[in-house]
Amino acid sequence: MNIFKLINEDLAKVHALMEKKFKIKAGYLKEFVTLDFNYFDQSLRPAMVILSNRLFSPVTEKTIALAGVLQFIYMASQVHLKVQENNNGKEKYGDSRFKYQFPVLVGDYLYGRFFTTLCDAGIVNYLKKLAELICLINKGGILSPKYPSKELLDTQQYIDVIKKETAEMFACSAYLGADVAGAGEEDKQHLYNYGINVGMAYGLLERGASVKQIAYYIDSAEAAIKQFPPSREINLLKELLVFLAKENSIACNMVV
Repeated sequence: MNIFKLINEDLAKVHALMEKKFKIKAGYLKEFVTLDFNYFDQSLRPAMVILSNRLFSPVTEKTIALAGVLQFIYMASQVHLKVQENNNGKEKYGDSRFKYQFPVLVGDYLYGRFFTTLCDAGIVNYLKKLAELICLINKGGILSPKYPSKELLDTQQYIDVIKKETAEMFACSAYLGADVAGAGEEDKQHLYNYGINVGMAYGLLERGASVKQIAYYIDSAEAAIKQFPPSREINLLKELLVFLAKENSIACNMVV
């Protein structure tokens, strides 16, 4: 399934930008840690940036760089958050560095690449907001072990973990994508609300929630973009909600 067919060309540019950064003198980053992500986790956050941008202006090099930056941050956070789970506790080739040292170093490298990419693209003005995002993700990571159950608990703490670890990045992607395109504050806020609700739905699905349990967030995301005029981009954002709401079509299990 290729739900992002409309923006395949733009996504390809993002992936190409990132692949260049994966090559370092010591080798290729994927030789040191697992950087394989499913279909949605490879594309969803960059797609949020691109689609939000396209609602207001054509995609530029700054858009592509920003989309790459958000994906660098996502990948770095995942590498760091799962350090103790790396290789399921087994040492690769008998070398314990693959369990702890390499994931930490690669995660730090990816965080560094987010900053250099901002500089190269001339969008350092987003540094503060992105640094705040990283802090939120890490706070969620600290709290997460306290609420490990995949069952949907009716507690504010559990929801807060998902919001910090997952949803805020979706919201930031949508908001900044619109901002780099010159959108007004009201439109950016609507897209932020769309992103936060999609992120909550996706985060809950990752933790084993049912479609019934995410219905509130799907409805809220749809309401957030109702004021935008019809367009191919809006249709795609709506299609994403339909896809997430399909029973047993769990997006987080899909691969390319």
